[in-house]
Amino acid sequence: MTTTPILGFIGPSNSGKTTLLTKIIQQLTASGLNIGAVKHHHRTFSIDHEGKDSHRFTAAGARKTIITGPHQTALVEQTPEQIPLELLATKYLDDLDLIIVEGFKQNPIPKIEVQRQELNLPLISHSDTHCDPNLIAVISNGQPTLDLPLFDLDQISEICTFICRHFNIPS
Repeated sequence: MTTTPILGFIGPSNSGKTTLLTKIIQQLTASGLNIGAVKHHHRTFSIDHEGKDSHRFTAAGARKTIITGPHQTALVEQTPEQIPLELLATKYLDDLDLIIVEGFKQNPIPKIEVQRQELNLPLISHSDTHCDPNLIAVISNGQPTLDLPLFDLDQISEICTFICRHFNIPS
């Protein structure tokens, strides 16, 4: 089991999760923290492009292909099913201060929901039939009525301070 804290960000499409997360990652990294990021994708995806040597290795049947250069390394691993988040964290991300994930709304991890009032959608984490006990805050330009910390979309410093305090991460 990983000792690195994992924080999920959930919300509907076009709520601004990715834009917000890039700002949060930038600020936390600037404060000296080592941050990992995991994006959940509900469909098959490809980062290895046809015609490239690494794609040819994968197409030939290599179960794992590593692409490495002077400043980055990528692993393409063929798996029979999606690797659970906890295993990803333990196997690949255990040397970090914090792992931020976008998606994984079904996982029992601390979560912050991002909502934009103009989308006119209810919170994913709270409905008449469901209340996610792992929700720790909401980031919105509206005023959801929950007994949780509420941040505006542009309160990046305050959000980062909240995250560090929640996980007892020195910043």
